[in-house]
Amino acid sequence: MADIAVNVLDDIVVSPELVIMGLEAETDQEAIGIMARMLYDQGYVKESYIQAVKEREKEFFTGLGFEEMGVAMPHTDAVHVNRQAIGIGILKKPVRFRTMGELDGALDVQLMFMLAINKPDKQLDFLSHMIDSCQKEGNLSGIYHAADPTEAAERFKKFF
Repeated sequence: MADIAVNVLDDIVVSPELVIMGLEAETDQEAIGIMARMLYDQGYVKESYIQAVKEREKEFFTGLGFEEMGVAMPHTDAVHVNRQAIGIGILKKPVRFRTMGELDGALDVQLMFMLAINKPDKQLDFLSHMIDSCQKEGNLSGIYHAADPTEAAERFKKFF
């Protein structure tokens, strides 16, 4: 499975231009909107992605609690993606997201990985790889405490 995920990661753009440090948002929907708009403005996703990812989050929650911090991995169907990319949002203050796989759970998220994946057959393997990488000590805090967008993007590529 790791080989499949790495193959998917090989053609996913992760760059400093896709990192928002000090992201300010009051709600999960606002944070998702900001990140989705950034991906749209840079041509990685179709305009429909913005609403589609917000709507998906209302039914399929993406908040995940890890030892280092809360993380959200919003995403939606491949039909809304032009080119694969991952946006990284480092939140200025934690934002409450509903917990993946729980009806009533919620957690404070400090780090967002906004996924734009256009290979639906690889999406589950990729998410599994991301979750495994998030569990390794130092990976999340390394990105969260990066000095600038370039360092955040490089740490992501190294760790994930």
